[in-house]
Amino acid sequence: MSSHFSFRKLLLGEKGSHLGYSAYKLAMLTGQLSLLTFLMTTGYILFDLYSGFYHSWLILSIAALMACGSMILNRLGYYFPAKLTLGISTNLTIFFFSSVEPTETGLSFLFIVCALGAMATLGIEQPKLAILFILLPLVLFIFSSAIDLELFKRNTFDDEYVRISMIINFLATFVAATLIFYFLLNLNYHSEKALRENEKNLHKKNEELVKVNKELDRFVYSASHDLRSPISSVRGLISLVKLTAIPAETKTYMDLMDHKLMSLNKFIEDIVLYSRNTRITVKTETINLKELIDECLMSLQYPGTDKIHIQLEIPEALTLVSDPTRLRVVLTNLLSNAFKYANPTIDNSYIKITAHPTPAQLELSIQDNGIGIHEEYLPMIFDMFFQANDKVEGSGLGLYIVKETLEKIQGTIRVESKYAAGTTFVITLPNAISEM
Repeated sequence: MSSHFSFRKLLLGEKGSHLGYSAYKLAMLTGQLSLLTFLMTTGYILFDLYSGFYHSWLILSIAALMACGSMILNRLGYYFPAKLTLGISTNLTIFFFSSVEPTETGLSFLFIVCALGAMATLGIEQPKLAILFILLPLVLFIFSSAIDLELFKRNTFDDEYVRISMIINFLATFVAATLIFYFLLNLNYHSEKALRENEKNLHKKNEELVKVNKELDRFVYSASHDLRSPISSVRGLISLVKLTAIPAETKTYMDLMDHKLMSLNKFIEDIVLYSRNTRITVKTETINLKELIDECLMSLQYPGTDKIHIQLEIPEALTLVSDPTRLRVVLTNLLSNAFKYANPTIDNSYIKITAHPTPAQLELSIQDNGIGIHEEYLPMIFDMFFQANDKVEGSGLGLYIVKETLEKIQGTIRVESKYAAGTTFVITLPNAISEM
């Protein structure tokens, strides 16, 4: 493990630790091929010097330096320049020597290694460039062997040197090609191993998440039930006390207590709605929109709401396909806000609800002439626990739940408001709309 880490650090340096696995594989392969090229060119230099031939050491030394340069670029994070440097320098080096040495030495075999290296390092990520670098050694081979351009004068060597060179060149090609495939297989093996490990961990975490969600559902249900029961009991007792002969001041305190309990009950309800929305799957059915809105309006009737005029401009037969439970949550929250934030200083308060169906979607507008929202608060009104008006009590969850719920049914919401003039919420829902 430590040796593998040291080898990786040698080829990639510190920057390699920040790479994604796909980029890491290509960078690692480029580094390995750079190192292999350096070792091979060094080996050729030593062989020629040992054999008493000094015509090639300078070109081979340049090729070795280019391989080192490619490895340095790779370590510094310049992965593409590293590939270009390695690909161009190796192809040109092989072209030069295959042009000056007898064809019987088989040096041209190394063009195959260049094509394999290009395919391995560029093939998937940069296919057009890979094709270019695969064709390059083929073209250079033709120029050096099949077409005598007389660019360089071929050297003459004895048969023994040619025979040994042919063996060395064949072995070099065989070993280099085998190592390229080994590098690829080794990197893919580690990649697949890491992928299998990640899938195993993901499956385990999913099982844990399902268990946690179930436990959370049970907790929310149990906690909300246990909290609501004493609230209902206390509110019942307050109602009984208010029926008795009590001083006006005590009755006022009782009203305040009842109001606070109602606020607490609404907060618990909001938490339950948020919990259900995040975990319950979407179930769609055909909904009569006007009937659903009438149902929501009926549930919001309380003393004072009768002073607000409702303008309902929705066709009786208009239907849409959506999740009725979630859509009811959205409409109830928006209509509740319209009632809650009505302007008490005017006599003609209204809520106007308008539907605009199209073949692809439904646009529903809820407009009021209430107290409105300050312009600077508009970007934040859908944030959790944000309250644009501190004079009216609320949990700050209502509009957050509206937005989250609409996202579940692939809907959107936008708002237009002017302080002291009113607010308009516009809901857009994807829909198989039909006229009954």
